[in-house]
Order: sequence, then C-alpha cells, then structure tokens
Amino acid sequence: MNMSPIQISIKDYKAVKSAEIGINGITLISGINGSGKSSISRLLYYAFKYANDYESIASDSVMPELRQIGRLVSNLTMGLRRSASSVEMRNYYRHAEDANSIEVKIDAYCAALELFKEFVVKNENTLDSNDENVLKRIRSIIDDSILDKRKNKDASLSEMIEDVIKKTQGIKEKVLGLSSVRGYALYRQYLTEVLESDLKGVRIAEYGVPFVGKEVSNVPVLSFIQQAVYIDTPMIVGMNRRVWYPIMEYWKDLNDLLEIPVQKSYSHAINQYIKNVIHGGSYYDDSLSFKGNMKYKRDDGLVIDLLDSATGIKSFSLLQTLLRNGVLSENTLLLIDEPEAHLHPQWIVEYARIIIMLHKKLGTKFFIASHSTDFVSAMKYIAEKEKVSKSVSFYLAEEDLNKPFSYNYKSIGTDIEPIFASFNKSLDKIGEYGGWQ
Repeated sequence: MNMSPIQISIKDYKAVKSAEIGINGITLISGINGSGKSSISRLLYYAFKYANDYESIASDSVMPELRQIGRLVSNLTMGLRRSASSVEMRNYYRHAEDANSIEVKIDAYCAALELFKEFVVKNENTLDSNDENVLKRIRSIIDDSILDKRKNKDASLSEMIEDVIKKTQGIKEKVLGLSSVRGYALYRQYLTEVLESDLKGVRIAEYGVPFVGKEVSNVPVLSFIQQAVYIDTPMIVGMNRRVWYPIMEYWKDLNDLLEIPVQKSYSHAINQYIKNVIHGGSYYDDSLSFKGNMKYKRDDGLVIDLLDSATGIKSFSLLQTLLRNGVLSENTLLLIDEPEAHLHPQWIVEYARIIIMLHKKLGTKFFIASHSTDFVSAMKYIAEKEKVSKSVSFYLAEEDLNKPFSYNYKSIGTDIEPIFASFNKSLDKIGEYGGWQ
C-alpha cells in the first residue's frame, strides 16, 4: 500500500476485482468501458460527501418523524378562529419550513406547539362547536400519528401537546447525539443505499485511519479532503433541475456549488487563462448569476445562454465557475469522468494544463478517469514542466484472467507506456477491419 494521505483498497466491488489507489495530488485512472472507473469515482464522492457532512445524514435519518410533526403543526395553524396566537404560529411554521438547520426547524416547531398549548388552556371554556370539532380531529391526529395510540386516553389536549413537544425535543437530542458520535453503521447504511452495493471489500483511510471499512466504528472528522465535487458530464449546465434532481444527487450538489456567489479571493491569473483559452477570448459575465441564466460572452459582444453554448465551453465554464466561487482549494477533491469527451484535441491539452495549474497554485486534489492519449500525455509532461510530477500518479485497469468482466487496477507511477499499449488496441482493430494488418 502506498503512503499517500488517502489510501483506497477495493476488492470485489462491482467491476473492480482489486485496486490499491492513493490520492495525494492528481490521480488518473484509465481502462476500457465497463472496468469500474465511474464506480470508483462515485464511491469516493459519496464516501467523502457523507463523512464531511455527517450532520446531513443524521438529520435525514429523523426526517420521517419530523415530517409528522410538521404536518401536525400545519394542521394546528388552520381551522381555529383567528387570533394573535394563530398568526404567530403560522409564522413559526413558515420559519421551520424554510430553515436549513434541523435544530432551527425543531425549535420553530416547538415554539408553535407551545403557543397552541397556551391557546388551548386559555380558551378551553369558551370554544364553540366548530373549534371543538377541530380540536377533536387534532387529538386523533396526535394519537394515531405522533404518540402511537397512547394508553392514557383521559389525557387533556394540552397534556398531549406537551408530550408532542417532548418528543420533538427528543428528536433534536437524537440528531445531536448521532452527529456527535458519528457512528459508522448509519454512515455505511447511507453509502450502501446510494451506491446500491455492499462495501465488504472496501477500505478508505486518511493518514492511515480508516473511515470506510469493516474495522470502523466511528467516522473520523476528515482533514485532507474536506469537500468533494463530482463532474461526470458538463451537459447538466443550465438544464431544468426538475428533470434530473430525482436521478443523480451529485448533479444537484454540483449545481448548488455553482450558485455560490463569486468570491473576491479567487485566482484571477488562472481565471484569465481559462478566458483566453476559449475560442475568441470569450468569458463569463461577472454581473450575471449562474443561477438559471449564466451567459457566455464572446469578444465580439455576442451573448449566448450557456445552455445553448457548445459542450466544450460548458466544460471550461464548470472549472471557471468553481474557481471563482471559491470551491476549489487545497482541501477540495474534484472528481472528473472523461474530461476529454467533449473537447477538441487542442482543448484537451488546455484542459489538462488548467488542472495542473489548479493543483500547483491552489493545491486542489483531482481524481480523473480518462481514455485519451492526448490527455494522459499532457498530464504527464505538463506536470514535469511545472515540477509537480511527484504529485501525479497513474493507474491502469487490466482484465482479470480468471474472472471475465472483472478488473485489477495496477499502479504505474508516472510511466504512461502501459496506458498507451492498452490504447493501441484500437489500431489493431483498425488494421483487422481495414485489411492492412
């Protein structure tokens, strides 16, 4: 096993028979279609995503219970006669629904429930028949959905509401406890579900301490990689979110990052280089938000919606926007599948140079899957010229002789000749089918 800060060991995971891969600076893997490259990228993306945002899975694990509380609070805000309390309750409910923090959401729900309890106690002797029917319905909802048919049927409504408040506060304590302990069982459950695969043969460690693996009991707080970003296609840029959000979570995550406002501290030199690379000296208007209407502006003044721009331009725009938004840093891992897929050969080399410069100047880490001889060559030789070749490593997937459709990933250091040998099989096929072999 190498001594890279991030060490990945995989056995019998999807198409990957075995792999020992390190991440230090720029890691490039190559192999034929179906050899498991995207499977490894997605495994790494979600492993880092959930480890760095454990609070999100802790919060998500209690959402079914909390949604019941939210529906109850929504019911409480409707039906009763208008009063200052009911108006304030609705405000708390809206605040809860808009909250990004689960603690804020729960506190707002509890505040609304407290107001309702006070309203019931204060007005229990002056309720009309309509109010009584509404409260009867509320009792049934609480009894059936929240308190699971409590045994004490003689409890008053205010007592039942108090029990709901205690249960809601208990949910908050549960989330805080889960987030504090960072148990591996919950983390593994979410990884297994999103990846639709067992993780028995997977071990991922940071500085020798595993955070994915059978010996892990608690997920450590990561240091080397604090954010992962995954790009498997530039085509999502500008697309209607409702079309693809239910399909790929990492597409939503990527677009959320693209909508971060421009940061003042981004590297203007690299940004200018990206602008100059694009045909016609084109650039992206700083005055326009990426959110739904990012524009591509050519030097001749033509402005085009990025959705209608060339796919290659979308590819560069992703890097440029992540750079300007401050997402790319020394603690960021950017995973890219086949960056060359939509690029002209010249732009393939330019794209490779941008990656090298982002690593050299910002320290950004990369995990890249590629099929392109131009891209692989550019990564090797530009890294040597920029004196960062020690941070670049290459891996090649080779089919297992004893198990068809399974692949072993071999470290080849910075020697790219084995990759070229595998690519040259295409020339053999041309010779075979073209009759000049």
